[in-house]
Amino acid sequence: MLRIRNHVIGWQDRRQPAANSELFTQRNLYIFPAREGLRFLVVVFLIWMLGTIYENNLVLLLAFFLVAVFVSTIFSTHANLEGLSIRVGDSDPVFAGDELQVPLLLENKSRRWRRRIFVRYEGAEHVVDVPPSAEATTHLRISTNERGWLKLGRLRVYTRYPLGVLHAWSWPLLKSNCLVYPRQIERDVTSSDGSDSSGLAPAGRGIDDFAGLEEWQPGVPAQRIAWKQYSAGRGMLEKTFEAQAGNPTWIDWDAYDGISTEDRLSAMCAKAVQMESIGQSYGLKLSNFRLAPSQGERHLRQLLTALAIYPEVPEV
Repeated sequence: MLRIRNHVIGWQDRRQPAANSELFTQRNLYIFPAREGLRFLVVVFLIWMLGTIYENNLVLLLAFFLVAVFVSTIFSTHANLEGLSIRVGDSDPVFAGDELQVPLLLENKSRRWRRRIFVRYEGAEHVVDVPPSAEATTHLRISTNERGWLKLGRLRVYTRYPLGVLHAWSWPLLKSNCLVYPRQIERDVTSSDGSDSSGLAPAGRGIDDFAGLEEWQPGVPAQRIAWKQYSAGRGMLEKTFEAQAGNPTWIDWDAYDGISTEDRLSAMCAKAVQMESIGQSYGLKLSNFRLAPSQGERHLRQLLTALAIYPEVPEV
């Protein structure tokens, strides 16, 4: 049985390999009578037998009419999915252990409604109607346990519209750009530059001591923008402070020696979030990547992305 299952999975992987989007066509759509459809055919057969035995033309006409309805439903149910395309939309990264909402976009380029489209994933079902020449979105709610790029398994997209007697389906395998950051675990260590693990500035120099102006970088919080200089026509400038200018904290891979790789990444992740929350400038040192000290949402995302996909090197 296992051998047959593996053979079917291999055949499906060759027929529908992983893709950024999937267009439903005759090649990747399947159709078969649903349980209700099999019952419908049994009833039609009994009606036909009754009409044959008693030579009743009206009963035979009813049986042939029901057969014609069934045959026409094959085409309408298949057409309800054919021509639709599905892809994974953009989603905000989450930390491992949190729930990730993955948007699925179904695009309908035809001029007809696509009714009662079901998407089934990991036991949960979502139903959506797709208007003509438009897109519809449904969201998968996925529990995350591991860091890195989320790998979706096969989805089951199906419909039984309009009569529910036929079941048309497909098994797309979609690539996603959904990222999961490492789980946050706080650990007190000493940074490689000798500074205290708290990451705070030395005595006499606080994060509120103004140090000067620098060129603005995307992702810098609005409260750090020099609005007065901007209104005077000097362009977008960023206010820097003594703590961030004089004592940046390095989140160093070597400073977390003695623990597992995943625990290291989790501890470094928690440290980065802490440094960002207190307004401290911080950088990253990995065995294969280095990120210069800075601040802001964009910088934090770059750092967390590097930790999430380690040992891969992120594109900067």
